[in-house]
Amino acid sequence: MSTVSEPIRAGAGQRNARPLTGAQAVAEVIAAQERPMVYGMPGGYTMHIYDALFSLRDRVETHLVRQESIATVMAEAQGRLTGQPAFVIGQGAWVLGNAGIGIMEAHLGASPVVLLIDATDGGAYSHLGPYQAGYGGYGAYDLPAAMSAITKRTFVAGDPTQALQMTQLAIKHATSGEPGPVAVIFHGRSLFERLDPAVQPPTYLDRSYASPAAPVASDSEIDSAVALLRSAARPVIVSGNGVRLAKAEDRLLAFARAIGAPVATTPGGKGTFPETDELAVGVIGSFGHDTANTVVGDADLVIAVGTKLGATDTANAHPALINARRQKIIQLDVEPLNLSWTYPADVMVLGDAADTLARLRRRAGHTTDGPHRVATARAKHGYFGRPFSSEPGKLSGRDVVRILSEELADDAVVTCDAGENRLFVLRDFQAKPGGTVLQPNGGGGMAYAIPSAMAVAVNFANRPAVAVCGDGGFSMSLHSLVSAVELGLNVTVVVLDNNVLGWVYNGQRGRVISSEFQKFDYVAVASAIGASARSVDTLEAAREAIRDAQASPGVSVVVAMTTKEDRYQDVMSALNPHDVYAVPEE
Repeated sequence: MSTVSEPIRAGAGQRNARPLTGAQAVAEVIAAQERPMVYGMPGGYTMHIYDALFSLRDRVETHLVRQESIATVMAEAQGRLTGQPAFVIGQGAWVLGNAGIGIMEAHLGASPVVLLIDATDGGAYSHLGPYQAGYGGYGAYDLPAAMSAITKRTFVAGDPTQALQMTQLAIKHATSGEPGPVAVIFHGRSLFERLDPAVQPPTYLDRSYASPAAPVASDSEIDSAVALLRSAARPVIVSGNGVRLAKAEDRLLAFARAIGAPVATTPGGKGTFPETDELAVGVIGSFGHDTANTVVGDADLVIAVGTKLGATDTANAHPALINARRQKIIQLDVEPLNLSWTYPADVMVLGDAADTLARLRRRAGHTTDGPHRVATARAKHGYFGRPFSSEPGKLSGRDVVRILSEELADDAVVTCDAGENRLFVLRDFQAKPGGTVLQPNGGGGMAYAIPSAMAVAVNFANRPAVAVCGDGGFSMSLHSLVSAVELGLNVTVVVLDNNVLGWVYNGQRGRVISSEFQKFDYVAVASAIGASARSVDTLEAAREAIRDAQASPGVSVVVAMTTKEDRYQDVMSALNPHDVYAVPEE
């Protein structure tokens, strides 16, 4: 342990025995994490952090990407899937300028990420308008203010000890309570200079500042939840992304089966409960399944697990879905501010979802009619397995998604972009046991699908990683395709190519402007990059191409030439009697 009287000195892997520089100390903090992962691109003063990581290559996995946006999305997806933050390292100007998509998604979607960036301040000349200066003031942009707007927390390190300790604290803040992205912005001297315990606070490089495990629900909260649950005649569970973050999918399944309650998911929670289970009712909300909306709306008790029950999830608090005046609500979350945020909960349970669900399961009674309620709703409102609608010359994008659902292994991870492709995945891809779906449900950025699938391939090499996007999102992601090929990843990309910005085009009521694309040969483009690519325009060809892609190593691209006739209006639930997403009628 390092104290005031014992300066940190370089370890065996360092080039000298002098006290560590700030950059070396930051690198040691990274290396001390469990399977540390770095995504990014050296630039500015962060080159010194990369230089310090050179001697730690046996302990730290680094992935160079073609643009900073790829790094932040990969880190966000890793954080969402594993609960452990990856490190994004790059020049602050262009992590901000190029990479907001992953940062905002992590912030709004609660994924732990640590951003280690600089402001290229110019040192003693920072007030004289140097190139790329980023600490605010005349002639500079204000990186701390900008990052504070899109992160959970932003630290600014002015000396080497702050560089070390703020990196440790960034990990703590990213993973405590509701997770999120945390940035450390380094002044140049904080990385160049060496730790000086004579004038700087004591440091503890061999110790962790991490918070304790997620909070444990109190016995009184469990008692209240059990009492309310036992009094309910028609309980239902709504599972959100927090279940994924808590790695509580198995606990959720066991709890649902123990009490016999139907399970719906929020859009962000899709994949946290197998949609093939007899208790599954699908996704709630404006573009959810009518089966899910009906069963949740009919419940006398809603058990919300790991979800804020936000306005988008609940069709703008539609009273036919959830209504605190006619339904009781139990809400489970690790963040106290999320409890009774959007609805007044009758019982608030602050604690880790996995622990809480296990304790509730041991004490709760059983409701026997859950499977019957689900079967009745499915029979009346339908579920998955809609009939194929493709015709010669008109390949349906929804049909392609259904083929994915039928052909992919149960443990596949499917990622998607914003836009109509995401809605088709929500409605037509049926999540299996062990599989899941990632989507940009917080910030909703296009160009999310491919880099998030890349993160799946990096972290779960034995699971199929499949990205679904439109031609609009694909064209925004070509640099991601280059990086996927360079990194040697096994990723399948399915492009629903109809030459339009689908949601925009279908919301323009025929007054089409700035929503139609020129046709490009994406197969030729992908092939030139080094991917295996083919174009399909029939169901049979699509199925064959998807099977071949899953059997082939490396990056495979299936360009499905789809019709414009699939529209977001087709997947609006009954909670949306009017198209509120389109431009006004004339």
